[in-house]
Amino acid sequence: MAHYPVYLEVAPDGRCMVHVLDLPGCIARALSRAEALSRVPGAIRGYHAWLKRHGESAPVAEEPIEVEVAGESAGAGPFDRGDTAALLPHERQPISTEEMERYLRWAAYARADLLALVRDLPDEMLDWQPDPQSFSLRLLLRHVGNADEWYVSRIVPPETLPPEWEHDEELPIFEFLEMERRTAAARLRQLSEEERSAVLYPTRWTRHPEEPWTARKALRRFLEHEQEHIGQVQEILAAWRAHLPARLAAAREELLAAAALVPPEERASRPVCGEWTLKDVLAHVTDWERMGVEGLREMAAGRPPRVGHVVDIEAWNKAHYQARHDEPWEAVWADLHAVRASLVEALDGMSQGDLARAFLFPWGEEGTACDWLSLYLAHDREHAEGIRSTLG
Repeated sequence: MAHYPVYLEVAPDGRCMVHVLDLPGCIARALSRAEALSRVPGAIRGYHAWLKRHGESAPVAEEPIEVEVAGESAGAGPFDRGDTAALLPHERQPISTEEMERYLRWAAYARADLLALVRDLPDEMLDWQPDPQSFSLRLLLRHVGNADEWYVSRIVPPETLPPEWEHDEELPIFEFLEMERRTAAARLRQLSEEERSAVLYPTRWTRHPEEPWTARKALRRFLEHEQEHIGQVQEILAAWRAHLPARLAAAREELLAAAALVPPEERASRPVCGEWTLKDVLAHVTDWERMGVEGLREMAAGRPPRVGHVVDIEAWNKAHYQARHDEPWEAVWADLHAVRASLVEALDGMSQGDLARAFLFPWGEEGTACDWLSLYLAHDREHAEGIRSTLG
């Protein structure tokens, strides 16, 4: 049986964070002490699996785990921005350069995991917010990079901080993250023996000058903080993914509401877009969406969506209009709904990585599945507006 001492931080409202002392950055959080402790074995096994994924040795997953509470602090903890963090029992001990390199190596693994989630995302996803009070991914990434600065600033004199940090807010987000981590790691590697041993009470950039810091604590928080926000990034991406079908449905409802303004007897005769009738418009929307279904399936299979390669969009639209102009209204209407159901089904079959991976679109531009789907949102709304404006 593997034995793991842990340290608890308990907030006034009962929230609890458990630190596994032998695994820097391995934590379990919950709304209560008992629930947080119950999550520790799973957190340890997850941490071991994470280390193995990055080529490190770790115990076998089947080994039983015993948890012992080695210490506890009440009334504080890093639960919200600006909160204090405990100095764990062993963190007053000097840290060797070899230990520090292990922390930095593990921090690099966490940063690689973070970037794998966000590097290829389009701006639309980076700037999306689950609600007005929530961080977008871009703001969250900016916070993660700024935290690199802040943890280093807890343990070194301000005048020795990297000069690159002076105007870092001007950098694009991924350049910013790369620079922050590179310069933070470089400054940490320059720590003197005294700085690797000192217990410090920094007063700059804090509301808690009484909070003690050491090099061990700063490096441990490097790891914990990144892991915490990787989880938050995953939550935001899951929320965005869940929100996408609703956005597609809202745009389609807008189109259908505009279509309902056309009297039934005029659906196949009254022009609502140049010479096109409502029936022609809906057939046109469906034909483009059918290409989208095929394209999404290609993307999910890891192939570029070069379906029905479109060289001349105007000629493509004209050919499809001529091919479908004489179809009955009932067939066009049924096809509109059937193809939309197929699009949603194709979307359900895509992973988060599929949604963010860049491909070459049929008309020669590069983009992601998110960009592809955004075209259908815009297309429905464009024709809804066109119908409304034509009808006055």
